[in-house]
Amino acid sequence: MIRLLQFTDTHLLADPAGTVRGVRTQASLEACLAHARRRHLPADLIAVTGDLVQDDPAAYGTLELLFDRLGAPVLLIPGNHDLPAELERRFAQPPFQVGGTHVAGRWAIVMLSTWFAEAADGEGRLGAAELQRLAEALEANRDRHVLVCLHHQPIAMEGAGLDALGLGDADQFRAVIARHPQVRAVVWGHAHQSLDVFRDGTRWLCAPSTCMQFRPRDPGFVIDGRPPGYRVIELHDDGGIATEVVWLEGYRQ
Repeated sequence: MIRLLQFTDTHLLADPAGTVRGVRTQASLEACLAHARRRHLPADLIAVTGDLVQDDPAAYGTLELLFDRLGAPVLLIPGNHDLPAELERRFAQPPFQVGGTHVAGRWAIVMLSTWFAEAADGEGRLGAAELQRLAEALEANRDRHVLVCLHHQPIAMEGAGLDALGLGDADQFRAVIARHPQVRAVVWGHAHQSLDVFRDGTRWLCAPSTCMQFRPRDPGFVIDGRPPGYRVIELHDDGGIATEVVWLEGYRQ
């Protein structure tokens, strides 16, 4: 069994006391990591699925310090607020890995980038090259169970504003997934809320942010009252998945 902890949308700033929509993002991430240390570490893998910083490259230093000593490989992908070139430069050494495929036991974890330079408002896109890389990774791992991680949601979240900023080539992405039944689950962030649905033989999982959440199915971007959170995913040798969202109930800054 492989235990993977997913943290997403950390939105770190260079100023440790800096806030995003009224939340001190470093403090809330530190609270999530402290909770994980008490309840769910050690783990086999850590996945941090985008919007690691809030457009601030200096904050990658904080991310490195916070995740460097968790005792597991840390798999990173960029979100729309990230700077991919700086992310790849800063995290070129273990325990970090930016993008690519990581094999652990009977599982392969495929990390995809949905960042693209022409994005106007925070939407995402894989593009032909990343879709091809996904197809090649799945072909190379036909004998393993596969978990696919990306930042932008590849299915509708039933919120007009949020869905307008989802994955622009989601149809093409889902077509690749449909051709490969060994894909057991697809996980993402971006939406600042939780989702867990099963469709066409695949589990589709969204994790909440480590800072603030958006109200589910709201047409705009109304802040929800839910606390910071993260997801725990247990990947079993037979392809089964056990997962829960951990909310920091009672968290106060």
